[in-house]
Parts: sequence; C-alpha cells; structure tokens
Amino acid sequence: MIIIIGGFFTALIVDYAVHSDGSVRNVLVEDTAVGGLSEEEIRERIQTVADRFAERRVHLLLPQESIAATAEELGFRLDVDAGVAEVLRVGRGSLASIPFRWLGAFFTPYEVSLKTLWSEEAAEAYIRGFPTIEIAEPTSARIVFQDDPEAPGRSFQVDGGSAGEKITPDALRSALRQAGERAILPESLTLASSSVPPETPAVSLQASVDYANEVTKNGLTIYLQETVRDVLADELRSWITLVPGEPPSIHLDTERVGELLEARLASTRIEGDPGRFELIGGVPTVVDATPSFRCCAGDIGEKVLETLRNGEKNLQLTLTEDPDSRRDLVEETGIRELVGEFTTYFTPGQSRVINIRRIGEIVQGAIIVPGETWSTNKYVGPRTIAKGFAPGGVIYRGLYRQDIGGGVSQFATTLFNAAFFAGLDFGEYQAHTLYIRRYPYGREATISYPHPDLVLINNTPYSMMLWPTSTEDSITVSIYSTKYVDVEQSAQEVIAQEECQRVITTRTRTFLDGSTRNDTVGALYRPGEGLNCDGEPEVPPPDCPQGTAAVDTDADGWNDSCRPICSETSESQENCRPICQDGAGAGAGAGAEGS
Repeated sequence: MIIIIGGFFTALIVDYAVHSDGSVRNVLVEDTAVGGLSEEEIRERIQTVADRFAERRVHLLLPQESIAATAEELGFRLDVDAGVAEVLRVGRGSLASIPFRWLGAFFTPYEVSLKTLWSEEAAEAYIRGFPTIEIAEPTSARIVFQDDPEAPGRSFQVDGGSAGEKITPDALRSALRQAGERAILPESLTLASSSVPPETPAVSLQASVDYANEVTKNGLTIYLQETVRDVLADELRSWITLVPGEPPSIHLDTERVGELLEARLASTRIEGDPGRFELIGGVPTVVDATPSFRCCAGDIGEKVLETLRNGEKNLQLTLTEDPDSRRDLVEETGIRELVGEFTTYFTPGQSRVINIRRIGEIVQGAIIVPGETWSTNKYVGPRTIAKGFAPGGVIYRGLYRQDIGGGVSQFATTLFNAAFFAGLDFGEYQAHTLYIRRYPYGREATISYPHPDLVLINNTPYSMMLWPTSTEDSITVSIYSTKYVDVEQSAQEVIAQEECQRVITTRTRTFLDGSTRNDTVGALYRPGEGLNCDGEPEVPPPDCPQGTAAVDTDADGWNDSCRPICSETSESQENCRPICQDGAGAGAGAGAEGS
C-alpha cells in the first residue's frame, strides 16, 4: 500500500514538474486540446481558434432577404490573451487539492471558453457601407376631387397618404450593440425597420381644401348681355388646381376655361354687317361695314379666377369684336374698277323718264356673283304705281301704246350695252321689234314683265356691281369689277327676212391670257309700225279700259280680249289678269315691249 501511494505521489510530482511552465494535462479550449502545452503553444492554438471565429458567417435578416457578413466585419473577435491566461490558470490551486485535480484530469477534461468581444470602431467601416434598404416608399397626402361623403355633389378632400418603411445603417448598428452587450456572436441578427414619414402630411393640406371648398360652394353666375349662365359648384371645382401654402391659393387653366365659356356663350353675339358699296369719286368704296361682336375678351379665364379669389359669385362679361368678322368686300368680290359702261339719252320732262330713273334706282348696287345668272325682272319685280312707276310708251304687237312702266326698255338697252362691253354673257334677251334711233342698231334689248326679260350671266372669277346713274337727259349704267377681258364689236351683218331685217352683231372678247372668243347678239326689226314681216298689218290688240288688261283667250299667241287686273286680295285668278298689283298697269305686260 505504501508502495502504491509512494508511486502516486512520485508520478504527480514528476507530471507537475514537467508542466510547471504550461498548462496542465487534458485542457480543452473550444474543443481544441491545449493541455500540457507551453504558453507559446497555447497562444498559437487559441489564435487559430480566434481566426476561425473571425470567419464565421452571421446572417443579417431583412424582410425579403438576408445578407451574410463575417464576425470580423461586424466587429466581433475572441479575447486570445484572456484565453491563454485562463488555460494557464486552470487545474491549479491549493496544495491540498492538487492530488485530486490531477487525478480527476485523467477522467474529466478542463474546458475553457473564450470570451467574445465586440468593438464598434472595428464594425464602423462595415456599418457605414451598409446600404439603406427601402421596404415601402412613403406616399404623400394629396388633394382629391371626389364625391363628398357628408354632402351632395363633389368636393375637395384630403387623401392622407401613408408612412414608408426602411432599414438603415443605424438599424444594423443597434442590433450589433445589443449582441455586443450580451458578449455573444449570434448566427443571425434581425434588423429592425424604421418608419419614413410622408413628405407631405395630411395636416398640411387641410387648410387648402377648406379654402377651395369655401370659395366655390356657391358656384358662379355669369352675365353677358341678356344671357345668364350658372356654373355649379361641382363643375367650378373641376376647373381648379389647388396650391397648398400659407396662405393656400387656387389656380385655373385660364386658356381652357376661356375656350369652354366662349363655346358655351357662342350664341350670344351681335352680328356685324359686311357693308355695302358706294361709288365715291368714281371708285367703289365699302361703307357702313361693322364687325360682329362675340363672347368674350381674351382674359375671360383670368376674370373667372379673379372673381373666385375675391370670394365673389357673380361675373359680368362683355362682348368683344370678332376678329374673323371683318371682311374686305373689295378683296372678296373683286369690285374695284370700271369694266363696262354705256349711256343713252332721252328727252327731259316725259313721263317715261320717271320709269327710267326709277328702275335705275332699284338696280343701283345690284351685285352679280361669279357663276350667277341674274334676271332683271326677278330683281326689280312688276313695275307698279306703288313702286314709283308711271304710265309710259310701250310697243305692243308692233304698235305704240301706253302702260305702267313704259320706257324701262331704255334702261334695259343701256344695261345690255354696258354688259356687252364688260364681257358678260347673256341668257334671255330680246331686241325691240321696231328700231328706235336712240339705241345702237342691232345691239339693244327690251323688257316687260314677266317676259321678255334681260338675263345676264357672270362667267368671270369676279363679282360685277351694276351702278346706274341718270341726269336730266341721260341714263348711264356702269359696271364695276376687276378687269378680265377687253371687248369690241368686231362685225355686224344685216340679213333680210321677208320685209324684216335680222341684224347679227359679232363681239370679240380678248382675255388676259391673250386668248379670244367671238359670240353674237341678234335683233329682228319689223318693216314699220303695225306691220308683220310679210308687210301685212298686224291685228291690233283690244283697247282695254283702265283696270283691265288684254289676254290671249284662244291660245294663238296674241291677246284678243280684256280681263280685270288681279289684286293681292283676289281669291281666284281664273277670271282676272295676274299682271300687276294695286290697280296699276303691268309695266309693259306680256307681249309688250318697253320703248
């Protein structure tokens, strides 16, 4: 027994002597054996453990992903110096306990845990490089225009928006600090997100909404001339753009609002007049032209905005000149210069002169537009006493007679010749059946109502204005337009037709492009008063009393009996002659010729 005990202590003393400057046997540091090693060997092994620790991966947990970082990047390390000291200390104590510790080490190892350290300074580089991660963007409060939940119609309201959410470097710093305080390196760190307030909070918009709803709550009433238009609050608000601020303000797309109101008020206008032509100093001049007036001045949108900003409900607008209504009649029509003119003469003091001048007054200023077929009878109408006509000489069936409007054929002949030299074309026309020396031979016309008529055709690109004037002994018809053609009577041929003479007059028109065109006008003259072309006397028409007129009852082309003249109040025209009105003569009625 003594030998055994002696051997035990001998082995103990020898073992302690061998490991006196290192660790005792059977010591583990983080599962790494460091027992029985020198201090230098212990440090090397613990440093190896620390290096492995530095490479450990820590997962930074985010809502949608994770990011891996090393312990060293995050500022964590093991305390090597403290670990070495602890290894050297373990297993040593009072002399009385040494045998028991030495013997126990053969069965149970000494385990040493290394202390985890965290340094914010060491982690700072990684923290600063950590990106800010947007989880949800904030949405600013905004002003909306929608159905009002508290009142009928639509109004401005505040949509409150929402806060955002993000993870910042500070969230990583906070998580690392907490882990550092616990002196442990977790396998993962959950990073807490922070709230991001909206750039525009709801409270900043409420004043603007209240202001806009207030200034528009009564709508807008617009007055223009006799027109009144109401714009309801709903529509008025739809025009507005709010600008929050201190104080808040409202804006309009003034151009769009102006166009909208102009279209709505387009029917309220004062129509202008393109004017009329007067001959001033021999030059066609437009007089009495007035522009149209429409809604509204160009600042209509600005006026609406000003009315709202002033807190007012009523807006008075005024008409403004329509810039598109001013017309240049000279440019439009081409009526600018004399293109044809003719004068015939009469003996002053005769009743027929009244009729010549009167028809000239009626026709003065008549305009024949390009392409128009113009009828003298349609334009003037029946020649009646009510219109200012008087009895005068007419030719009826080759005989000189009296009728209301007699003499107007002198105007017709004058107009015919003016049109001839102005280059107009002729539709219906008829020369007198008896040649009258005051007219150009074979180049003249007579009229009666409703026939024969004098019809002119304007086949030029310009309008033609007829401007008859008269003196004590003459009638002149001037035609104004734009010079388009030069005209001359280039030939005249007289052909015997039994006892009558048919006269063919040739006109040559030379146009501005140098081209020429010939046409003819004709006349058929009887051999004498009351004679037909066969030289036999004409059957005279009946000599109808005042208030009656001759009619053709047997349809042979000649009037042979008298009928009462129809008036405006006649219920039936079967037994009366519809030639004139007011009990006056027909103005050289059908079958007659004005002289």
